[in-house]
Amino acid sequence: MDKNTLKPAAPMPLPDHILERLRRLACPHPLARVQFRLPDASDFYLDFSRQSECGEAVSDKVVSQIGLVEDPALILEMANSTLSAILDGRLSARHAFLLGEIRYFGDREMAASLADLFPAKR
Repeated sequence: MDKNTLKPAAPMPLPDHILERLRRLACPHPLARVQFRLPDASDFYLDFSRQSECGEAVSDKVVSQIGLVEDPALILEMANSTLSAILDGRLSARHAFLLGEIRYFGDREMAASLADLFPAKR
């Protein structure tokens, strides 16, 4: 299948504590999409949105899907092992970027915000 064609999407399971961190990012970046390209695993994307009911209550939502998305605000390329180390807290996302283990294309501010959400455990 061509990389520019959307693949059928299925939920990409992310731990609840990771989704909670990502909801904090959805606030300043509503309606944004972040594409993760993992050459040694399945590509997936995150879809950030803000939802309101009756114009009052606002909730931030993050949906993770396997596949490719059109027009992402940010594309992150990395090895699956790098992503696993970041999600487990063994590697800081900012450190991984500085080491050249993560490449990004698109919204620089969003990339910096995302990196700040994933410091290494001490």
